[in-house]
Amino acid sequence: MKTPILIAAFLALSAAALGDGPNPANPPASPPKVTVAARGDDVRSVIHQMFQQAGRDYVLEPGVRFVLYLSLKDVELEEALEIVCRQANLEYRVQNGITFIGPKKQLLPEKPSVPKPEERPLPTAAPKEPEPTGTLPPTVLSRRFTTRMSKAPIRDVFKAIAEQTKVRIEVADSVPNWKMDAFLIDTSIKYALDLICRQTGLEFRFTNRQSIEIRKPDPTPKEENRVTVFRD
Repeated sequence: MKTPILIAAFLALSAAALGDGPNPANPPASPPKVTVAARGDDVRSVIHQMFQQAGRDYVLEPGVRFVLYLSLKDVELEEALEIVCRQANLEYRVQNGITFIGPKKQLLPEKPSVPKPEERPLPTAAPKEPEPTGTLPPTVLSRRFTTRMSKAPIRDVFKAIAEQTKVRIEVADSVPNWKMDAFLIDTSIKYALDLICRQTGLEFRFTNRQSIEIRKPDPTPKEENRVTVFRD
């Protein structure tokens, strides 16, 4: 009678020992898969279908608009979401188990830096040459020149004479802008000035600026006829 009792006790202990041993680890849950088909459907509707099938929470940010054409069968949720976001120019982030989906942030281009204007020193005015002083010697009037000018401004005529003879000739502002024929062949300055002044009523004189000035003569006051009677 003892043998059956011992066998029963042994079986009970074996069962208890097996029951107290470690349980095999639970296999990890596989990521959810979704199936969606869109033929011109709004991206918001497609996203809603995906998360409803996966049993996950999501939040759509304002401004999500796009028309989708796609067909996905038994695709993992994360991969399907990547495809949809890439097509619709969206981005997503997961926070506390909730997926937030919104328009992809556009990086603003950096404004090109405006180069500062190069600081350059202000140009300094060239030193003014001192005004020549003194009177020309009368011998300069003997210098000779040649001009062949037709209907030329009178100032151009005197300029040509000055350039050839190297004598500074100034024309006063009071001289009118006459034009003249100046055919003077191998002529001295004195002969030319006498001839021009006689024809135009002008005069020339030496100045204390190492030049000859051409000008209109000063008007001479007319003498008035008068009779004065003195009575004692």
